[in-house]
Amino acid sequence: MIQVDFTDDDNIVCLKVTGHSGLADNGSDIVCSAVSALVQTFAGGVESELQASLSGNLDSGNCNIRVQVGENQRQALKTVFNVFKFGFRKIAKSYPKQVKLN
Repeated sequence: MIQVDFTDDDNIVCLKVTGHSGLADNGSDIVCSAVSALVQTFAGGVESELQASLSGNLDSGNCNIRVQVGENQRQALKTVFNVFKFGFRKIAKSYPKQVKLN
């Protein structure tokens, strides 16, 4: 099962994603691919578009990143956070045995 934890506190957002869905073999699992695409896009997008500072790790089956922005980007980060949380929620709703969102 893939566990997704999103937390936010003012100008800091943390994203932790662990596990594999187990729906199919590695490399052909659509749930893992969908989650991976969201994680990669979130991390890369906030770094390039919001000039966010990222720390932590982003490995296959294990993501634990901390995203921090300046005061002037706080609202933009909150908006991006909500959009990606929505995406994870939709995947979890479609595949409740493979993805759990806290």
